[in-house]
Amino acid sequence: MGNLMSKAMTQLLIRHAWFATLALNLNLIKSDKTETMATDGKAIYYNPTWVATLALIEIISVIAHEVLHVAFCHHLRRNGRDADLWNQACDYAINWIIVDSKVFRLPEGGLYDERFRDKTAEQIYNILLSEQTPEDQPEDQPEDSQSPGDEADDAAPAKPLIGEVWDATNEDGEPLNAAEQAAEELKAGANVSAAFDAEKTVGIGESDAALRNALEVNKVDEIPWYEQLAQWTTQYVIGRSSFNTPNRRLLHTGHILPSYTKEVDFKLVFAWDTSGSLTDELTGLIKTHINNVVQVLNPSNVKIIYCDTRVRGSQTFARCIGSGPWAMDIELEDIKPLGGGGTQFDPVFQYIEDEDISADCLVYFTDGHGSVNAEEPDYPVLWATTDKTPNFSSEKFGETITIK
Repeated sequence: MGNLMSKAMTQLLIRHAWFATLALNLNLIKSDKTETMATDGKAIYYNPTWVATLALIEIISVIAHEVLHVAFCHHLRRNGRDADLWNQACDYAINWIIVDSKVFRLPEGGLYDERFRDKTAEQIYNILLSEQTPEDQPEDQPEDSQSPGDEADDAAPAKPLIGEVWDATNEDGEPLNAAEQAAEELKAGANVSAAFDAEKTVGIGESDAALRNALEVNKVDEIPWYEQLAQWTTQYVIGRSSFNTPNRRLLHTGHILPSYTKEVDFKLVFAWDTSGSLTDELTGLIKTHINNVVQVLNPSNVKIIYCDTRVRGSQTFARCIGSGPWAMDIELEDIKPLGGGGTQFDPVFQYIEDEDISADCLVYFTDGHGSVNAEEPDYPVLWATTDKTPNFSSEKFGETITIK
């Protein structure tokens, strides 16, 4: 990266660990496809000529601005809206956070309007659209109409924004399909959680309640169950941010930030109630989102246990440690549920104990129709249920999310 960007990243670490942790998950790439800076969720692209015109504090602030675009998943939420107006709406949705901050200062021209405080990009977009004259209003666009660096006439406003947001694409440069988008949403949520953890550990910078509230407000719809699952599971991934392997990119500054390792020894166990009450459609969803969660959390070992009135079988998938991030990919056709009888939950817990299965956490997919007589295990349990929380003969344990 350029010297100015290197200095800015160093100063960002000194000033605010939350922003720095998220920024370190993004590559920094020189690009003439943006007149300023831009992000697609994978990288921060910067125009070195424009960067050279800024004060160091302004460079730091625009990096923080791009980080917020990713934290709020703006690169995943355009859904066919006009790219120019969407970029403006996204800027209004986050720039008040930068303006309120005691450590940042946006360059001249940054979009800010107090009336857009605490509003989502979608809400702001609708307001901006309603305020345009009919001849200024954009025509409808297909959802895949913009990709990173798109040079279409409407890809950027007449006066360039201080930081753009581009639609996320896959490795082939194509728009994301539903499964890929879900995986990216999970990844963004996990990164945000890890950043808050790193900030608390390092003690550099302090994310105030306004930022946390804004992140909540910008969850436009109810959080999908599989995102809740990933967020819950992330809490139990020990060592994702570890001082045992400090981030080397900033060691020269004398400030040690824990690295965001994706190769932790984390063992994830799924239990699957195969009593016959789960539909084929739901079975397909569970298969898809098991894979999405696995790709985001990248556990070292995944075991799926199939149970109706007794354990009918299990499957184990292992990641080869040292093979690189996102190495485990469970093919959907490889997941083969077994069962079809009644419902009993206890056999799963007994099976884990009898087989001496190491579980950092257990996610139990079920419709909830049944009783739990087992004692609370020494690992966390999440009941991912389609209907209700199971009945407990004694004290209830675990947490519950509803699959929709």
